Amino acid sequence: MDEVIIAAIRRRLKTKPTDLGWPSGAGLIPARAGQIASDEEHLAFRLPPLLKRIYKEIGNGGFGPGYGLIGLTNGVPDDTGKTIVAIYDLFRSAPELAWPDGLLPICHWGCAIYSCVDCRDPDFRMRIFDPNGHDGDDWTDAFFEDAPSIDDWMGSWASGVDLWDAMYGDDGHVARILSARRKSL
Repeated sequence: MDEVIIAAIRRRLKTKPTDLGWPSGAGLIPARAGQIASDEEHLAFRLPPLLKRIYKEIGNGGFGPGYGLIGLTNGVPDDTGKTIVAIYDLFRSAPELAWPDGLLPICHWGCAIYSCVDCRDPDFRMRIFDPNGHDGDDWTDAFFEDAPSIDDWMGSWASGVDLWDAMYGDDGHVARILSARRKSL
């Protein structure tokens, strides 16, 4: 399955490297195996096999959904200048967030919205962190389920699915939840 997704990503990159057009300026420079291992050691969990292959075989960030996948250390940072390791460390160090262990932000959509992979989940499911509709002291309302696995999520993007629209469009699953919350107030 990984081979099919990797091939689809390569095809998609020929026409649209990112959904939101933020050019990384760094080109597609793959991560070194030692860098991946070092970041996994720092994070204290393993990255999903598909994500490791993407970083190692295609590039260390700067392409993909949203403004592009965020790179590992020494890779392409997000628009705030941070890599996935720095963002994870920052979120985990904010006690008010109660950021889940192993929930790794890998894609920034703007407005502080991140797509995250749950590296502690055996299927590596995808979740959305959107603090914009958050209310109160409990941050659980800022997390939304997205895709059953990173393979499904990346495979969908690579096949041309507009992931932003699937989340926040008129029929988007996050938009429906937020709308229902507003109506219940």
